[in-house]
Amino acid sequence: MVTAGSGIGPPAPLRGAAFIRFALDVIDLLRQSEPHGLDEADFMQQYFAGNPPSTPRIQQHWWGEFKRAVGYSNRHFDSTDDGWAWIRARPGRQPGQYFYHVVTVRDGTRARVVEHAASLQRLEPFTTRRWLTQTQSRMRVRAAQGLSLLEAARQSGNAQLEATGQAILNEFIMLSPRLAAINFDTGLVTQDLYQLAQSTDPRIQRLVGSRIRRALQSAKRLERDVNSIAEQVLSLAHIYRLGSIPTLP
Repeated sequence: MVTAGSGIGPPAPLRGAAFIRFALDVIDLLRQSEPHGLDEADFMQQYFAGNPPSTPRIQQHWWGEFKRAVGYSNRHFDSTDDGWAWIRARPGRQPGQYFYHVVTVRDGTRARVVEHAASLQRLEPFTTRRWLTQTQSRMRVRAAQGLSLLEAARQSGNAQLEATGQAILNEFIMLSPRLAAINFDTGLVTQDLYQLAQSTDPRIQRLVGSRIRRALQSAKRLERDVNSIAEQVLSLAHIYRLGSIPTLP
């Protein structure tokens, strides 16, 4: 941490080892703040030992450095660098207020969950809302893209457009938090199972290799069934021109 006197000089971005030390200090402060988390006011109080700089210009500088440290830590966490944290923010009650939390820290090449379930419970509703909104937006755009390519292919007779449109609509996405916990990544089921199937670790192949292959076969069957059902429903909707499947007797 720093004293008030060292925080009121001319703002200058931290560089090199000084910035790395600052980023590690930020992680320590965040971990000490759990499960409450740190917002801008809390950070100023704690980093400057209860005597934060009084001028808005200096405060903005250090809050900018804080957010730069968060991004730096997240990037190094993704690179599996030891000691770095994955940090997430949630909105507070005041406009523009955000509380930052350490979710997990790299311990060697593995991710170790920070022992504060309460902070994760506070993050979960916010991240779920964001995820649902972004996923819906993504899927609407992707579906519209695939359908528009199929229509363009129908009008032009372009087989390449037809293949591209079908490939987009046939994309199949399943997510598993348990698979995500292996490497703290996306948890895309088919992708992660393929990676496990191709693992050169003899223990994985000996102990769970056959089960991984069976799971992949099951995923492929489910993908075919879901795509077939969806195609039939779309065909019925097109026939009835109601935009949705009619009530069946």
